[in-house]
Amino acid sequence: MWTTIKNNYKTILATVGLLLVAIVVAFLLEDYYRQLVRFSFKYFNGDNIQFFGKNFHLFPSDSFVVAFGLFTSLTFLLLKFSSRPNRLKRTCVTVIVFLVTTILITALDSKRLIIECTACDDGIRRLTFNQPTYDKYFIISLTTAFSYLLTTYLLERKRLRKTNETI
Repeated sequence: MWTTIKNNYKTILATVGLLLVAIVVAFLLEDYYRQLVRFSFKYFNGDNIQFFGKNFHLFPSDSFVVAFGLFTSLTFLLLKFSSRPNRLKRTCVTVIVFLVTTILITALDSKRLIIECTACDDGIRRLTFNQPTYDKYFIISLTTAFSYLLTTYLLERKRLRKTNETI
């Protein structure tokens, strides 16, 4: 075990350092993610969803921070073994998958909120700023993006194994 740690100490330190940096970055990105979710709610429903109250949110939740930190660290480990062009391509596709998943989930959930609203005035659903489940959307989107990365990693390893067996 100690030899494994000694041989891979740079990777271990880089992963832990990236985890800590991602935790700090999560504090900065959380408000922008909340704005994206609210924008998606309003965009796909026109004026049928209105946010009211004060938009007061001081710190991100623990699940938001931990999910982003783990996602970043595990993504680093999966992309470490790829070539540079593949890394860039997979990172871009992962970000696109994350954003598309977020937009799709929030669009569907906002439509559900409008449909199930029986006590709405003129079909307008009023939500407080903290009422949407931002963490749920974020974790589902991260999981979908990570599953894309994991699938491509496993397929690449399988292809490399087959080429090594034929040689």
